[in-house]
Amino acid sequence: MPGIEDLLAFDLRASWQAKVLEGAKGQLGAVVLSVLAHTYDEAMPTLLRVVFPGFTSITAPFYCTAAKVSKTGIIVADLVDRDGKIHKDSAVFASEMEMRDQFRRLADRLKLSDPDRIELFKCAQRWVVADRRLDPTFDPRDPDAKRLHIN
Repeated sequence: MPGIEDLLAFDLRASWQAKVLEGAKGQLGAVVLSVLAHTYDEAMPTLLRVVFPGFTSITAPFYCTAAKVSKTGIIVADLVDRDGKIHKDSAVFASEMEMRDQFRRLADRLKLSDPDRIELFKCAQRWVVADRRLDPTFDPRDPDAKRLHIN
Protein backbone atom coordinates (compact mmCIF):
# COMPACT_ATOMS: atom_id res chain seq x y z
CA MET A 1 0.00 0.00 0.00
CA PRO A 2 1.44 3.41 -0.98
CA GLY A 3 2.48 5.74 1.81
CA ILE A 4 1.45 9.36 2.20
CA GLU A 5 4.68 10.53 0.54
CA ASP A 6 3.94 8.39 -2.51
CA LEU A 7 0.44 9.88 -2.77
CA LEU A 8 1.77 13.43 -2.40
CA ALA A 9 4.44 12.76 -5.03
CA PHE A 10 1.76 11.35 -7.36
CA ASP A 11 -0.36 14.50 -6.91
CA LEU A 12 2.64 16.76 -7.36
CA ARG A 13 3.67 14.91 -10.54
CA ALA A 14 0.17 15.60 -11.96
CA SER A 15 0.37 19.35 -11.26
CA TRP A 16 0.77 21.90 -14.04
CA GLN A 17 4.04 23.00 -12.40
CA ALA A 18 5.50 19.51 -12.84
CA LYS A 19 4.16 19.26 -16.39
CA VAL A 20 5.77 22.53 -17.51
CA LEU A 21 9.01 21.79 -15.69
CA GLU A 22 9.27 18.43 -17.41
CA GLY A 23 7.93 19.61 -20.78
CA ALA A 24 10.00 22.75 -21.32
CA LYS A 25 13.36 22.13 -22.97
CA GLY A 26 16.45 24.18 -23.77
CA GLN A 27 16.38 27.89 -22.99
CA LEU A 28 12.65 27.82 -22.25
CA GLY A 29 13.33 25.04 -19.73
CA ALA A 30 15.81 27.30 -17.95
CA VAL A 31 13.26 30.12 -18.01
CA VAL A 32 10.51 27.86 -16.61
CA LEU A 33 12.84 26.76 -13.82
CA SER A 34 13.51 30.40 -12.91
CA VAL A 35 9.82 31.35 -13.21
CA LEU A 36 8.74 28.53 -10.91
CA ALA A 37 11.57 29.18 -8.45
CA HIS A 38 10.53 32.83 -8.26
CA THR A 39 6.99 31.89 -7.23
CA TYR A 40 7.48 28.54 -5.46
CA ASP A 41 10.93 28.98 -3.93
CA GLU A 42 10.49 26.68 -0.93
CA ALA A 43 8.68 23.96 -2.89
CA MET A 44 11.26 23.75 -5.68
CA PRO A 45 13.60 21.15 -4.15
CA THR A 46 10.66 18.77 -3.66
CA LEU A 47 9.20 19.51 -7.09
CA LEU A 48 12.57 18.93 -8.76
CA ARG A 49 13.08 15.60 -6.97
CA VAL A 50 9.60 14.43 -7.97
CA VAL A 51 9.95 15.47 -11.62
CA PHE A 52 13.60 14.42 -11.96
CA PRO A 53 14.25 11.37 -9.74
CA GLY A 54 17.80 11.43 -8.43
CA PHE A 55 17.95 15.23 -8.63
CA THR A 56 20.64 16.67 -6.34
CA SER A 57 21.21 20.25 -7.53
CA ILE A 58 20.77 22.63 -10.43
CA THR A 59 23.65 22.75 -12.87
CA ALA A 60 24.68 25.70 -15.02
CA PRO A 61 23.63 27.28 -17.24
CA PHE A 62 20.64 28.80 -15.41
CA TYR A 63 18.98 32.15 -14.82
CA CYS A 64 19.82 33.37 -11.32
CA THR A 65 17.51 36.39 -11.18
CA ALA A 66 14.00 37.33 -12.09
CA ALA A 67 13.55 39.08 -15.44
CA LYS A 68 13.37 42.74 -16.31
CA VAL A 69 12.31 44.60 -19.43
CA SER A 70 15.30 46.52 -20.78
CA LYS A 71 15.09 50.09 -22.10
CA THR A 72 14.74 48.63 -25.60
CA GLY A 73 11.97 46.17 -24.65
CA ILE A 74 14.10 43.02 -24.48
CA ILE A 75 13.34 40.63 -21.61
CA VAL A 76 16.64 40.14 -19.73
CA ALA A 77 17.85 38.20 -16.68
CA ASP A 78 21.22 37.37 -15.14
CA LEU A 79 22.61 34.09 -16.48
CA VAL A 80 25.15 31.79 -14.84
CA ASP A 81 27.10 30.06 -17.62
CA ARG A 82 28.73 26.61 -17.57
CA ASP A 83 31.93 28.12 -16.14
CA GLY A 84 30.02 29.76 -13.27
CA LYS A 85 30.42 33.26 -14.67
CA ILE A 86 27.44 35.59 -14.23
CA HIS A 87 26.29 37.47 -17.34
CA LYS A 88 24.25 40.50 -16.24
CA ASP A 89 21.11 41.30 -18.21
CA SER A 90 21.44 38.43 -20.66
CA ALA A 91 18.74 38.53 -23.36
CA VAL A 92 16.04 35.94 -22.73
CA PHE A 93 13.27 37.03 -25.13
CA ALA A 94 13.36 39.68 -27.85
CA SER A 95 10.07 41.14 -26.60
CA GLU A 96 7.10 40.63 -24.32
CA MET A 97 5.25 39.24 -27.34
CA GLU A 98 7.91 36.59 -27.93
CA MET A 99 7.77 35.58 -24.25
CA ARG A 100 3.98 35.36 -24.36
CA ASP A 101 4.04 33.32 -27.57
CA GLN A 102 6.63 30.83 -26.29
CA PHE A 103 4.66 30.27 -23.08
CA ARG A 104 1.44 29.95 -25.08
CA ARG A 105 3.00 27.33 -27.39
CA LEU A 106 4.28 25.42 -24.34
CA ALA A 107 0.81 25.48 -22.74
CA ASP A 108 -0.74 24.32 -26.04
CA ARG A 109 1.77 21.49 -26.48
CA LEU A 110 1.22 20.29 -22.92
CA LYS A 111 -2.57 20.67 -23.29
CA LEU A 112 -2.87 22.63 -20.05
CA SER A 113 -6.37 23.41 -18.84
CA ASP A 114 -7.57 27.03 -18.86
CA PRO A 115 -7.11 27.46 -15.07
CA ASP A 116 -3.59 25.98 -15.31
CA ARG A 117 -2.73 28.30 -18.21
CA ILE A 118 -3.90 31.28 -16.18
CA GLU A 119 -1.70 30.24 -13.25
CA LEU A 120 1.29 29.67 -15.54
CA PHE A 121 0.89 33.11 -17.11
CA LYS A 122 0.47 34.76 -13.70
CA CYS A 123 3.77 33.18 -12.61
CA ALA A 124 5.45 34.34 -15.82
CA GLN A 125 4.14 37.87 -15.25
CA ARG A 126 5.42 37.92 -11.65
CA TRP A 127 8.83 36.77 -12.91
CA VAL A 128 9.22 40.06 -14.81
CA VAL A 129 9.86 42.32 -11.82
CA ALA A 130 10.89 45.60 -13.46
CA ASP A 131 10.30 47.60 -16.60
CA ARG A 132 13.26 49.86 -17.41
CA ARG A 133 11.63 51.53 -20.40
CA LEU A 134 10.94 55.22 -19.90
CA ASP A 135 7.42 54.64 -21.17
CA PRO A 136 6.27 51.14 -22.13
CA THR A 137 4.08 52.67 -24.87
CA PHE A 138 6.97 54.75 -26.28
CA ASP A 139 7.48 54.23 -30.01
CA PRO A 140 11.22 53.87 -30.85
CA ARG A 141 10.47 55.31 -34.32
CA ASP A 142 9.39 58.55 -32.65
CA PRO A 143 11.86 61.40 -33.40
CA ASP A 144 12.40 61.80 -29.63
CA ALA A 145 13.83 58.27 -29.47
CA LYS A 146 17.06 59.49 -31.08
CA ARG A 147 17.31 62.45 -28.72
CA LEU A 148 16.81 60.16 -25.71
CA HIS A 149 19.23 57.50 -27.06
CA ILE A 150 16.55 54.80 -26.99
CA ASN A 151 17.59 53.13 -30.25
